[in-house]
Amino acid sequence: MNVPKFKNINIKSYKPGKSGVNKKKKYIKLSANESSLGVSKGVKKILKKKNIFLHRYPDSKSNALRRAISREVKCDFDKIICGAGSDEIIQMICQLYLNKNDEVILPEYSFLMYRIYSKIVGAKVLFSKEIKFKISIENILKKVTKKTKIVFIANPNNPTGTYLNKSELILLRKKLNKKNSTSN
Repeated sequence: MNVPKFKNINIKSYKPGKSGVNKKKKYIKLSANESSLGVSKGVKKILKKKNIFLHRYPDSKSNALRRAISREVKCDFDKIICGAGSDEIIQMICQLYLNKNDEVILPEYSFLMYRIYSKIVGAKVLFSKEIKFKISIENILKKVTKKTKIVFIANPNNPTGTYLNKSELILLRKKLNKKNSTSN
């Protein structure tokens, strides 16, 4: 029997927020998107009334949810991705679109999972400098090359909390389109 050899990936592991604060027993943990309040009474009532079975696996393709979102926001059903949090969607995007010699651009202070999932598939991660902890469109564009496949940004940015407004996002998209068409 052949024993599989696993890749050695040189990536620091993600360390979630601490579970204890100075040995205090009562505290509210805000670092992991967890609710300190639990499920609301209204949600409990709906779950009971609608006879929803949480002990069964949901539809892995989220078809009913995607149809509802599609109707609500008037978007093509096939362009909607659902996942178990942003981490899973970021991982899917990296696995689907990135190859070993591709480049990914991220702001220097950005969500850790962008670089982890990019590195797992072998892509080269480039960091664009921020200005006063805010994403710089110009610094992102300076990093774009023929090998650039993805530019990841969180808006508002995680962890800095700064954000690009609607006109800045549109400008970035337009300039990336121009840069992409001239670099290929």
